[in-house]
Amino acid sequence: MLAGSLPPGITSDFYGKIAGKCKEHGVPFIMDTSGEALTNTLHLKPFLIKPNQHELGELFDVEITSVAEAVEYGKKLLARGPENVIVSLGSEGALLINKEGTAYANVPKGELRNSVGAGDSLVAGFLASFTEHGNDLEAFQYGIAAGSATAFSNDLCTKETIDKLLPQINVERWN
Repeated sequence: MLAGSLPPGITSDFYGKIAGKCKEHGVPFIMDTSGEALTNTLHLKPFLIKPNQHELGELFDVEITSVAEAVEYGKKLLARGPENVIVSLGSEGALLINKEGTAYANVPKGELRNSVGAGDSLVAGFLASFTEHGNDLEAFQYGIAAGSATAFSNDLCTKETIDKLLPQINVERWN
């Protein structure tokens, strides 16, 4: 998992070098960063990347204002190498785009208390579920529940809160 902004003094190809070593040794990797640090790794086929709609727009120098535009640019991003792209759309839900197609998930109802760590929780939830079950849609649903559980709390999510939110999340496969 390569995540976050690179600190001052670290070159933009740093994550690319680490991702290259992962690829060389057959180790799947996840990228949760933006800008050059992300684009320098796309050709190495990360297992998952998770831009939000603003970061996705920045990658293509456009403003994404609709779910349809997010689907369009998410597919363009998928064509550049990653296996799975999750685009978070805030209160509008999220998209999972991969070779199986596009899936949309709503976000459950709740009071936003703190969005810090919500994206990280989404990625962690997706990875935990996918590792256990190998089902991309189930992992997507679990990731949305984990991210939402963090956003609805003053701290990080708990399994109890995730389990409570899961039934509220509907995942639809669009093709």
